[in-house]
Amino acid sequence: MGVDSVDNPMNRVVALAANCDATQLKLTAAEGYLLSRIDGKTPLRLLREIGGIPPSNVDECVELWLDDGVIEVVAGKPEAKPKGASASAATTATAATAATAADKMDAGESDGQPFPPPIDESMLDERLDISLDIQRRILEFEAGLGRPYHTLLNIDVGSQPKTVKRAYFKLSKEFHPDRFFRKQIGDYGARLNRIFKKILEAHEMLSDPELRGVENQAAASDTFVEPPQQPTSRAALSGPAKTAPDKNAPPEATPAAAPKRPLTKLERLRQRMPFKINHAAIAERRARAAEIFKAAEYSQRAGRLKEAEANIRIAITFDPSRSEFKEALGSLRIEAAGARAAKLMAASSDRMPDSELREVLTLLEDVLPYRPHDPDLNERAARVCLKLGKLDDAAEYAETLIARTPEVATYHSMLGKIERERGNSDEAMSAFETALKYDEEDVDARRAIASMRIGARDAARGGRS
Repeated sequence: MGVDSVDNPMNRVVALAANCDATQLKLTAAEGYLLSRIDGKTPLRLLREIGGIPPSNVDECVELWLDDGVIEVVAGKPEAKPKGASASAATTATAATAATAADKMDAGESDGQPFPPPIDESMLDERLDISLDIQRRILEFEAGLGRPYHTLLNIDVGSQPKTVKRAYFKLSKEFHPDRFFRKQIGDYGARLNRIFKKILEAHEMLSDPELRGVENQAAASDTFVEPPQQPTSRAALSGPAKTAPDKNAPPEATPAAAPKRPLTKLERLRQRMPFKINHAAIAERRARAAEIFKAAEYSQRAGRLKEAEANIRIAITFDPSRSEFKEALGSLRIEAAGARAAKLMAASSDRMPDSELREVLTLLEDVLPYRPHDPDLNERAARVCLKLGKLDDAAEYAETLIARTPEVATYHSMLGKIERERGNSDEAMSAFETALKYDEEDVDARRAIASMRIGARDAARGGRS
């Protein structure tokens, strides 16, 4: 049956059992965080995403707690038939609440606010060299930078590194400031810079298995709070020992019952987390992370980029909450990509065999995500792909060049060659003619047009010269 079927165990909604005292459970920090997410509204498929531990571990904890009576299924249990109209209505309402929560999560809503949020139309500026639609897109995306990394990249939780890279590369080409090279875009340049840094940060954290694991654990560690002291014995739990009443004692006035108030979210969270956080250990780890990060900065200034990157990664594992560490990792990867690009462009690929060309293309594909609009890299990638027969990729690189600087004749000539190899004669002729419009002396375009016209004339004559 489909994913949305009521028989799907992933749609089960669980809650704390009525007779369960969560404060008496012996839990690890990660288990305590997961238990705090079980609210009687969130389905299991979402708990597996937001539980702070791998989905398989979430499944194990849920099944164990169900067996022990710690939690119970309150919705999505097919064998449980509601009795009467009120039970049916309650079940329907619970399921609707869970579905609504799931829909919000899938739609990228954050803190109850829909995404994309409404934007301030007064921020749009028709005088800029950027369309209003693109301005809206930038404003909407920037407003959602606080979303989870996988939501930001529009990928599934647990996606493979290749999927992460493709999603990031697509967004980086859309939002990299260099896309609007030599255009008047006002403060959108700063907005694009913020967006690019954030999606780069998401790419770095999700494409590396180790860092992705650290990020999952960070979700738990940053939410922990220290609960109040709990009684440690049954005697303490039952209160002071009862004694026989004194018959000669005067009657006591019955104290007025204190008005009950609903617990705050923090109080409910404390009740569900019967463990204490070692704040001294956390402070020590954060201090150690700061020291390692300083060492990374020193290594970077000295030009030892690999050493700097290794240190930043260690600093992140010690303190995943520090956003500046993650941003620094992205900036360092850009710098390292620039160094690799300089070496890459120093060697000519005109006479390389296919085996070496494939190696060059692999290096280009490694560097381009950090410099998606670099003209030299895109031109080199287009020419290598053309030689290797990767025509669709070659066309994409050529179109990236043209989108950035449409007045460069050689880019149009190259696109014309690619389209001609793809068998698209009309598109090829149009590209060559555009090249001549920008440069009447473009020899490649002139020769290509003459050759295509001769070929068309011969074809019309039945191949006779």
